[in-house]
Amino acid sequence: MRVVIVGGGAIGRELAENLIRRGGHEVVLIDADEKRCEQLAAELDALVLHGDGTDPELLKKARTEEADALVAVTGSDAINTVIAMLGSRLGVSNLVVKLNDVGLRAACREIGVRKIIAPKIVAAAEIFASLHGFDRLDLSLAVRGGLRLTEVELAPDSPAVGQTLGELELPRGALVIAVLRERGERALVPRGDTRLEAGDVLLLLGEGEDTLAKAEEALLPG
Repeated sequence: MRVVIVGGGAIGRELAENLIRRGGHEVVLIDADEKRCEQLAAELDALVLHGDGTDPELLKKARTEEADALVAVTGSDAINTVIAMLGSRLGVSNLVVKLNDVGLRAACREIGVRKIIAPKIVAAAEIFASLHGFDRLDLSLAVRGGLRLTEVELAPDSPAVGQTLGELELPRGALVIAVLRERGERALVPRGDTRLEAGDVLLLLGEGEDTLAKAEEALLPG
């Protein structure tokens, strides 16, 4: 698998290291910091390119159009969104974007982003796990065991708006484990009497893809 990663910070570097360690992946890293690029090139078995990830010519130099996945994890939501847009134009089918602010989620979905990584949502999940007696939420073990995570943003006309979590009719095997509110500024530990609002982002845990798909369907406008 060929993976182009834009952003050589902590997340981008760790992803590159994991892909290289697993084997069978061709990794390209792009970063705007020249010194960081020099360090990454010396330490990783990857092609490291210095420059602006929103530069179409640099993306072509990285042969992004041949990539199986394009991952945008710079420190700017706007830059990550633009990178995803350029990747979509180049025909990359698997686009992954990191967003700190949930406000750009809809725009990313419209251009075909397959997965949005929201650090605040992950933090909320870890808080939930801690409050329920776990040291941390080990997502790798959850995935290997068949559990899946997804996020759903509630549209104003979603049937869930105005309901409490206790009133939601989710399929068996699906659970809301965190609620993000006010464009991600508030993370709520879900309770039965938590009343849902338009714009809330729900982190769903489900027993497999089919269960999650049914749960998402129940939250979408009719």
